[in-house]
Amino acid sequence: MKLKLQNILKVASAEIELGGLTVITGENDSGKSTVGKILFSTLKAANNVNQVDKVNTLSYVRTRLASIKRLFYRFGHNIQLLENIRSLSIDLVERNINFEELSCTIENEAGKCNFTTRPFAILQKNLTQIQQYISELDNPVLAVKREFEIISKSEFMEPLNSIGKEFSAIEFYDDTTDAIGSNIKMKFENGELSEIGIYGNSSIEDVTYIESPVYLHILNTLRLSSSVPTVSFLGISNSLQRGDIPYHLADMAEKILSTQDDLLGLFDKFNVTGDQSLLNEISALIGGDFSVDKKNKQLFFKQNGNTIPAVSVASGIKSFGVLLRLIRTECVSTSKMLVLDEPEIHLHPEWQIAFCRFIIELVSKGIPIVVSSHSPYFIQGLRYFAAAKGIEKDVIYYMAEQGDDGLSIFNNVTDDLNKVFTLLAAPLHGIMNVDAVRNSSK
Repeated sequence: MKLKLQNILKVASAEIELGGLTVITGENDSGKSTVGKILFSTLKAANNVNQVDKVNTLSYVRTRLASIKRLFYRFGHNIQLLENIRSLSIDLVERNINFEELSCTIENEAGKCNFTTRPFAILQKNLTQIQQYISELDNPVLAVKREFEIISKSEFMEPLNSIGKEFSAIEFYDDTTDAIGSNIKMKFENGELSEIGIYGNSSIEDVTYIESPVYLHILNTLRLSSSVPTVSFLGISNSLQRGDIPYHLADMAEKILSTQDDLLGLFDKFNVTGDQSLLNEISALIGGDFSVDKKNKQLFFKQNGNTIPAVSVASGIKSFGVLLRLIRTECVSTSKMLVLDEPEIHLHPEWQIAFCRFIIELVSKGIPIVVSSHSPYFIQGLRYFAAAKGIEKDVIYYMAEQGDDGLSIFNNVTDDLNKVFTLLAAPLHGIMNVDAVRNSSK
């Protein structure tokens, strides 16, 4: 698998191999997070659309028609063709009725009722949305375009083109599906998505982007604020379309608070040493475990027989809690990618290294993971445990290098990791000689 970016925000150029463990490093504001969020937005848009079916479309059409019917009621007018909304919805989805003719009839009736400007605008918006959803059943390209625009807007809140660049592009290619693979190509002009091409279906069925564990005490608030579609993209709420919160936060909240009875099927196979599972190792390290109160949808930490609310738990423990919950609810697998943005931030060096070992264990089971980091401890930890596990061939390292224009080129540095450690250790070298600076101040 491969992600290619050109002139996307801080990224001038990137060609990132995916599938095993992909490690991205570089200085602050060099575009590391941009790569992860673009990958998340692209895969999420395509996978949401793959879940669309006529039943969900039918439900949406019925809702919009009901809104139109209520508008006419406000003006004391009943339209005969809206009396049986259920039957009308089926006819529209099954193409038994010509939508253009229906739309023209409804607008003419609105004119007879002397609709004022705003109700007429709402009527037209409902009709446009019905047409869009019906057309997307036959045209997944339109659906992916719409999904990507909604998700990327919530993630970035700005046009995706690099400043001063008129042309931008994103491409995700997956050669692990079948003989011809799958491909998503998007081109942008002045920040607007102008062209999209799609063929095939990716082997990646879902993706989770983890930015920070500090949100664990407000997961239910995040989940309710955005109604992230876990079954079909047709459930997207207006709050998400307005971009109130980044899409990935609500997606994370929905997964961590999942009440699937903490599925353990896949991960029963994870034996690290003897009969000890990966889950038990993580719990032992942090001295407890995370569970969900199914009644009030709150996450809590159980330690030594005590129940501690997530808000009172240290951020470092929460970092491992995120990993525990994603594993328990089977939100990571060989077909579900995990993107971790600087997971070391809340961890002291010893726990950074432990976290690395757990990541390598997941990768060794075929789970695709992308990690961004600027910690030399963390990079070395991944390197060490990959070697110990015998999977160095599955790990690829990239470093963002900024040009004079402030944009970054992402280079493959797998065979030259000294460049990474030189970059990350440079600030420490500059403050090592305490005696010299002390003497210079005398």
